[in-house]
Amino acid sequence: MSDLYILFERSNSLVGKLGRIFIPYPYTHVTISFDGETYHSFSRRHFHDPFDAGLTDEKLAYFAYEEVQVKIYRMSITEEEKERILSFMEEVKDCPFDVMDMLSMPVLHGHKRDNAYNCMSFVAEVLNILDYPLPHGLYKNNIEDIENALIARGLEGKIVHLEKQTDEEYMKNISIRKRFISMITLFRKLYGKPAKKA
Repeated sequence: MSDLYILFERSNSLVGKLGRIFIPYPYTHVTISFDGETYHSFSRRHFHDPFDAGLTDEKLAYFAYEEVQVKIYRMSITEEEKERILSFMEEVKDCPFDVMDMLSMPVLHGHKRDNAYNCMSFVAEVLNILDYPLPHGLYKNNIEDIENALIARGLEGKIVHLEKQTDEEYMKNISIRKRFISMITLFRKLYGKPAKKA
């Protein structure tokens, strides 16, 4: 048997604060871990560049750029289930971040694109691998739906208050030019024509 941790973050980033205006629920990011130290989700790779995003290995310091509250669920999974999750992560490692699905979640219940993910759709896939039923099938589930699926299985989350930590690489300043390039690159991946096969 192996452990799987699912962490819900109460982000105080601009996106997190805006999300709580439209969906009155405290947590705005969800991520998974096998060891409770390194987390994995579709997320930004630098705090100041929301468009440089994709499947990311996250440290706890990424959430604790200021004092922050998180809730962590821990469950036991089989080695076969762990291998299936790892295989899924390998399949999607180069997929783009689905920014439009995330932004449309509060008003349209999301608009999932093929071969693109955000933290919600990524963790929903993981729960699907573990046969956890979600109210809207595989997609169109917000973070609250994901937590409710864990609660329905009898799991209890532990609220943890993280002290402020600094990860200099994650928090480094990104120029406006670099952010613009990241935005163009992401939207080309999402909406550009697929490359022709040889």
